Amino acid sequence: MPAFALQYFRRLALVAAMTGLAACGAAPEQSNPAPPISREAAAKRTVVPLTRPVALDKAGTIADLEFDLPPPRPGASADLMLGLRVWAADATSMYEIKDSINHGEFHARLHLTRVDGAAPVQIALTRISKDLSHRLPVAESGEVSATTSTSVDSAMLKDAGLLDQRSVYGVLSLAQVQRAVPGRYRLVVELRGDRPDLNEKNVELIVAYFNKGK
Repeated sequence: MPAFALQYFRRLALVAAMTGLAACGAAPEQSNPAPPISREAAAKRTVVPLTRPVALDKAGTIADLEFDLPPPRPGASADLMLGLRVWAADATSMYEIKDSINHGEFHARLHLTRVDGAAPVQIALTRISKDLSHRLPVAESGEVSATTSTSVDSAMLKDAGLLDQRSVYGVLSLAQVQRAVPGRYRLVVELRGDRPDLNEKNVELIVAYFNKGK
C-alpha cells in the first residue's frame, strides 16, 4: 500500500477511536424541568423537594407535615436541608427579606421523626455554625438559634415545578440531616418568639437536598 494511503487510513482509525471514546463518556446530566406549579399545588406536595407557606410573625408551630423522601438524584448530595426560602421579583428585595431573617438570632425548634417503621424514630439533626466554618449537633430538644445562608439542588426543584423564572430566591438553613435515608418522615417546626418585623414577608418552609459539596 502506498505510504500516503497508509497514513490516510491511520488518521481515519484515530478519528474513529476518538469518536468512540467520546460516545462512551458520561453525557452531561439532564434534568426535566417542569412548568412552575401554583403555590396552592406546591402546598399539597408530600414528596421532597417540597415547600410550605409559613408565617414568622407569631411564636408557635409554623409547620407540621408528613412527607416521603426519595433518593437524591445523582448530582445532588445525600444531605437533606430543612430551612426557609424567600423570594421576590428582584435581587435587592429578596436580600432585604433574607437579611432580616439571617442577621442576628432566629430561635426555632425542629423535630424530624421517621414514621414508616414499627415505631417512630427521632432523627438526629446538625446545623452549620454562623461563620460557616464547622458543623454542630442540634440538641435533642431541637433548638436552633440562627439561620445560615445556603443553596440546594436546583435541578430537583425545577423538575418538581418549584422554581419560577420570574422570581429571585434565597435559601436559609435551619438544620440538616447527614446522609438522609429515604422513607416517610414527620417534620414539626416551632417558632420560639414573635417576629413582627417578618409579618407578611415572602417566605416558606423548604425541604430539599443540598448540591454536592455543600
